[in-house]
Amino acid sequence: ATKDDAVVKQLRELLEAHGNLTWVDSRQLSSGDNLRAKIEASIRSAQHFLVLLSIDAFSSTWVQEVVRIALDVARQRDDGYKIIPVVLPGVQMGLLKLLFPVEPFYIFVEAGPTGLSDAVPKILTALGQQLPEEWQPSQAVAAEPVAERILELTDPLIETIEGVRRAAAIAELTYHPADGTRAISSRRYKITAPLGPVELGEIRWYVESYHQWPTGVFKTRAAKTEAALPGWGHALYTVALGGDSAREPLAAWQRASGTRRFSVQVHGEPVEGTLADEAALVREAASDWLALPWEILHDGTGYLAQGGNGVRVRRRLPNRHQTVTANATLPIRVLLLSPRPEVDKQGRPVGYLDHRSSALPLVQAMEELGQELVQVDFLFTIV
Repeated sequence: ATKDDAVVKQLRELLEAHGNLTWVDSRQLSSGDNLRAKIEASIRSAQHFLVLLSIDAFSSTWVQEVVRIALDVARQRDDGYKIIPVVLPGVQMGLLKLLFPVEPFYIFVEAGPTGLSDAVPKILTALGQQLPEEWQPSQAVAAEPVAERILELTDPLIETIEGVRRAAAIAELTYHPADGTRAISSRRYKITAPLGPVELGEIRWYVESYHQWPTGVFKTRAAKTEAALPGWGHALYTVALGGDSAREPLAAWQRASGTRRFSVQVHGEPVEGTLADEAALVREAASDWLALPWEILHDGTGYLAQGGNGVRVRRRLPNRHQTVTANATLPIRVLLLSPRPEVDKQGRPVGYLDHRSSALPLVQAMEELGQELVQVDFLFTIV
């Protein structure tokens, strides 16, 4: 039925991915064609006939008509021509008998995101392209409960200490148990970022530029940076999490088993009525807090994010608006926009930004899901 065009498209792409040449009326017909004659000729010349059956299909007189044509072709041919009904969720057996006086072998599509792709091996078997076998459908993976620790930073500001600018804020640490029981929160406490422009510049150079020329004096500089990373990570850990106020929620989070996550949420909006110059400093401080390398948090024995069950790190902004969850149909389409600036706001040239640093992890994460679940498109722009 016309309402099933999206499913038809997905099935067509799955079949073509396995080397099958398909004929679908919505792709082959154009205005002015003799609709019935064209479709009947295609049904009679095809090797096999697949009919996608949904609740909407049974209310379509056209679907009933093409099935009758296919049944007539099957009676006349003796070369193995098959009618293969692919039945979508919600269709009961009683309805199927209305179309097929002699009951064929039905292929039922299970409800769920992988239902159609799980049915493809059965379709290929019906087409004679693979031997029948015990097929194990994909299992939906339940989201694992996460024990989360949230460092919430409010009232960010810029302080100058001994001539060095540092971001400061009021912090509150909250532990949210994975089982959904009551959260544990610390008292509010003041913190100042232990890392400034010099340290962040070294980390940025090490991550973004060192790999381009890892020899000579650059290798010596990289060794110094590598040696300093644990200390920088421990300084960040001590300032943000090591105070007396944060002890209880931190200890509860450390005792948690399974998946753990550390989130930094920064409230970067100045209070209403704040003067423009002061508001700019508030936003600058918020940006500095988000830019800190929280991934190198080091508790004195090792990096928290390291290892097979490393802590996940994420950054958050407060949500000021109600959001509505969108119901998306498969495949999920992801558009990655990768702008590459050539000059900054003052018109000065900036260094090369490698778009692959963000594109490659996304592709690697998505490619195992298959095109029936997700499709990724890239748009590269120079600004």
